Amino acid sequence: MTSILFGLQAPVVVSLGTALGYFMLIMLVVQRRGWTEWPIRTLLLYLTLSILLSIGLSLTLWLGLRSDVPQVGTRLAADLLTAMAPLMVVLTLMFVERPGAKWVALVGLVWLLFVLAVDFNVAGLQERVLGPTANSSTDPMYPLRVAGWVGFSSGTLLLVIVDFIRTRRPLHRNRILFWMLGLVFLLTGELFMWLDKEAFLIDVNQIGAVLRFSGATILAWAMISYHLPVLRNFTRRLMSGMLTTLIIGGLIFIGMLVVLSAAQQVLSVGVIVTAILAAVVLAVFIHPLRLLMDRVIDRLAYSGRYNPARALRDYGDAINNIVDLNTLSTVAVGIIADALDVRRGSLMLINRRETEPVIDVVIMEGMGALAVDVAEFSQVSPIVTYLTDGAKPLTQYEIDILPTYRSAPVTERVWLHSLEMEVYVPIRDNNSLVGIFAFGRKESGEPYSDQDLDVLMTVANQTTVVLQNARLVSDLRSANSSITELNAELTESNRRLEKLDKAKTDFIEIASHELRTPLTQVRGYSDILADMVQQGGFVAAHMNQISQGITRASVRLEQIISAMLDVSRIDAQALDIRTAAISVAAAVKMAVDNYKDAIRDRKINVQISELDGLPPVQGDLQRLCQAFGNLVGNAIKFTPDGGNIAISGRTLEDNSNGHPQRFVEVMFADTGIGIDVADQGLIFEKFYRVGAVELHSTGSTKFKGAGPGLGLPIAKGVIQAHGGKIWVESPGHDESRMPGSTFHIVLPVARPAMSSATGPLRSKS
Repeated sequence: MTSILFGLQAPVVVSLGTALGYFMLIMLVVQRRGWTEWPIRTLLLYLTLSILLSIGLSLTLWLGLRSDVPQVGTRLAADLLTAMAPLMVVLTLMFVERPGAKWVALVGLVWLLFVLAVDFNVAGLQERVLGPTANSSTDPMYPLRVAGWVGFSSGTLLLVIVDFIRTRRPLHRNRILFWMLGLVFLLTGELFMWLDKEAFLIDVNQIGAVLRFSGATILAWAMISYHLPVLRNFTRRLMSGMLTTLIIGGLIFIGMLVVLSAAQQVLSVGVIVTAILAAVVLAVFIHPLRLLMDRVIDRLAYSGRYNPARALRDYGDAINNIVDLNTLSTVAVGIIADALDVRRGSLMLINRRETEPVIDVVIMEGMGALAVDVAEFSQVSPIVTYLTDGAKPLTQYEIDILPTYRSAPVTERVWLHSLEMEVYVPIRDNNSLVGIFAFGRKESGEPYSDQDLDVLMTVANQTTVVLQNARLVSDLRSANSSITELNAELTESNRRLEKLDKAKTDFIEIASHELRTPLTQVRGYSDILADMVQQGGFVAAHMNQISQGITRASVRLEQIISAMLDVSRIDAQALDIRTAAISVAAAVKMAVDNYKDAIRDRKINVQISELDGLPPVQGDLQRLCQAFGNLVGNAIKFTPDGGNIAISGRTLEDNSNGHPQRFVEVMFADTGIGIDVADQGLIFEKFYRVGAVELHSTGSTKFKGAGPGLGLPIAKGVIQAHGGKIWVESPGHDESRMPGSTFHIVLPVARPAMSSATGPLRSKS
């Protein structure tokens, strides 16, 4: 027992001390973060294995133990170093939140089992893997273990370096840099532990154990702490302190040389005066030099310094009289961005919904390639809650890292992350969130300091009243714009109603004329017949003329009454449609044949093309002939003598609903007087007709003659009853240039659903 205690030398104490240190780290990690999260569990496993590693190292150094114990300690330490290399890759992947941790863990486990199998010479693997070195006096597994450690360790460093380069956010970079610092200490320590201490004057293994413990401490700190020291600031302060110490120390050294040189002489008044003068000179120059060095270091390390008081004063002066939201966003963001050396920022407005527990976050125009956008946030989201009640601005780093915000909806966190902003500053009015300032990273790469955050909160408080005033002005402008649009719509509606009302009045005049004319003819012919009966003189030629006149008048009356009945059926959605497979070409030909006399008399050229190859449509032949006939008659009436009418067709396809559907489009194009753009939406209304009522003529095919204004409304009702669409295209009305009009009819090839409308169409090429 005495020999064992005597063998407890300093190296053993160091190893056991690091084991105790790892144990204390485990207690700290559990106390701060528990053990429910997988990254923390992995860290605890790593620290537990580190305790065993330190114990193994102590066994290799402990004097007075059995001779085989150091060998066991050496093998234990080597195997643990081999096992912890892939475990560190897994831990790093979890820390940087990258996928692949499970696969790396599986590869590491396979590697460890392979090394152990070779080490214990399972199935003679040692000779087959290591070759002649398997029987050497030195550790034959050393090259294999080192090769694995180098591979996994270099992979870990490469992973962290790549992630550091890819990450642009300062606080995220600082967190990764902190992890990288811990890795450098830890891997350097493990490298020293792999070296042969006999080849060095000092025990590099113990130095490695201390370095490794230091690295593990830094890694544990980075894992359990969310707010890490900014290494860049620490480095800057260290540089400033070192340079200041060197310069001031140099001045003191020079002063001491002067005093010592004078002191070699006999102590006199001159020597005392020289010492006093040296002290005064040092006292005068040391403090200014220190301030100068601080400024130089700050300027070299970070050029983004600004005067907070001046920045706040300039900001207040610039925004005081702004009443436009876009101007406020541009000016406010621009001033703050200039002061903080930022190139990305925006003002976000908060719009609350009265009936839903959500708010709309609206991005205004700002700096950077930032599109105007709107996002929906829950009012009970932890992000909204903090922005409403929190004492400081909220950083993107906190949203990404802190567990508090992991409960926020994923859509909110993803949307905020996509904005590439670093800090969100709430603008509040009576504890209510009314807006948010969002700013990106600084060009210098520095994170926002506490002073920056305080300045931003002050700026936000200054903006509250201005923002509320600007929103009131914006609401007033929006209300005025809405009123203007409403007035325009009312004016248009009144104009439309006036036209329709006039159309109804005209219809009464036209209808009375249309009905009175054939009735007058019937009555006249009946009076003639009565006279002929009384006189007893019947002439065959006269009787034939009288019967034809009565027939024409009766047909005209029947047409007018049928049109009126059809319009009433269309309005009541009671139009009787009996569908069958209909040839479009046949229906169009029948409709044109009904007007062959008028076409001949008016010398109008009618061309029918590209209809024979069209697929049949499902429809009512009589009703489609009626609709097509109304369009042909309309084209004849508004095309001058000798004009042209072209009727053509094509097949269309619609894939918008995911189910391909075919349609047939028939086009009726004329070279007539055209239709004014303002009338194109009204000609399908019943009773509406283009032109003055005094131009009305009972001749249904005379140039610019017109009926009661029911033909196009009936055509529209028939086509819509077939599940189709009808519209007109015309450059406008011009009786000198004759721009013409083109009526389009689209009918589905398949059996239509009576109430459905067709979707977007495209021409089949």
